[in-house]
Amino acid sequence: MATVARFLSAVLLTAFGSNAAAAEDAAKPARYLYAWAGDEDEKDSDFLAVIDVDPTSASYGKVVATAPIGVKATMPHHIEYETPPGTTLFANGWKASHSFVLDIADPLKPRVAAEFKRAGQYSYPHSFARLPSGNTLVTFQSIGDKYAPPGGLVELDTRGQMVRASPSATPDIPTAINWPYSLAVAPAVDRVISTSTDMGMGPGWKSPETSHVQIWSLSDLKLLASVALPDSHKAKHNVYPAEPRLLADGSVYVNTFTCGLFRIDGLTSEKPTGRLVHAFPSGPADHDMCAVPLVYGKYWIQTVGAINGLVVLDVSDADRPVEVSRLSLPHGFHAPHWIAADRVTGRIAVTGMHDSWLAMLNFDERNGQLSIIESFGAGGGVQFDRTDWPHGASGKAIVHGTVFSR
Repeated sequence: MATVARFLSAVLLTAFGSNAAAAEDAAKPARYLYAWAGDEDEKDSDFLAVIDVDPTSASYGKVVATAPIGVKATMPHHIEYETPPGTTLFANGWKASHSFVLDIADPLKPRVAAEFKRAGQYSYPHSFARLPSGNTLVTFQSIGDKYAPPGGLVELDTRGQMVRASPSATPDIPTAINWPYSLAVAPAVDRVISTSTDMGMGPGWKSPETSHVQIWSLSDLKLLASVALPDSHKAKHNVYPAEPRLLADGSVYVNTFTCGLFRIDGLTSEKPTGRLVHAFPSGPADHDMCAVPLVYGKYWIQTVGAINGLVVLDVSDADRPVEVSRLSLPHGFHAPHWIAADRVTGRIAVTGMHDSWLAMLNFDERNGQLSIIESFGAGGGVQFDRTDWPHGASGKAIVHGTVFSR
């Protein structure tokens, strides 16, 4: 199986072609961090915040620009996991089933280039993955206007227009637990891996227990297999699959919100399987969950709510990951949920599950150690609990997805 390094090289070659200047720019440390934020009281527009992350800048660790999207109460949620090639960024306002294509050609003047609530019959888009073609593959959790399973995978062009789509419905899985959540793309083996977890709709909503992963062919978006993650018999580590990721050797891991880590075997076979390879600290409360991970070189970096921090695994041997470090965040940084990396410098941005803080960490790839960058913002972070923003006095905001600029 081809390595992730070969895959990333192919993506960069496709994205940048022979433009040496653009490729060189992609290898520079990020100057800015984009943070996707929602007005807490939902009375003012949600917005994209731009934070200066250049340590030599006079405005280091400060919000230097904001771009209101002109829509209230969308619940800004996922944006792209990795810094995208080109000049656009996909971001969703999940609760409103309202997504945006943001033009970031001028990082200090981002703007809404396009927006969509549905793609054909599909609604409630959740996660985004860039394809080597430049298009974006998206998990949609529903079909029609109502939030209800099943959904599907949809390929969108650079303007958010549907190119093709396939439903996730299958006789192998009851409809009630078929909620496409997140995805990973493996072009080298013509596969897409998606997870299934319900996002819920607020107080009183009871989320069904999901525990499966679906395997698709990338070339035609055909659903090939549905894999049930096995119960560990000690805890429900297989419940609520979260994020699939490719490791450096081409292996596929999937973490769950209940803090299990599973390897998907036989990705190109007729009957792929999943097996538990690690269990992170966990607990019964929502803030104990394990959420967005990162693959960084030979390491798997996992947000772990139960320790209010992150755990780093050496996954050189995908069958036997080994913990090499962990970091608990200090008071004021509660329930870490989303992480994004500047892979040139080893900086990692972290945000909370449903909160108003953003912290900056340093990752040492030589030994797998994490530390807080105390010089960033106030004590290592930026607070979104404030009165004024560059776009006006809209008050406190909730921050979720982040990604570094090129």
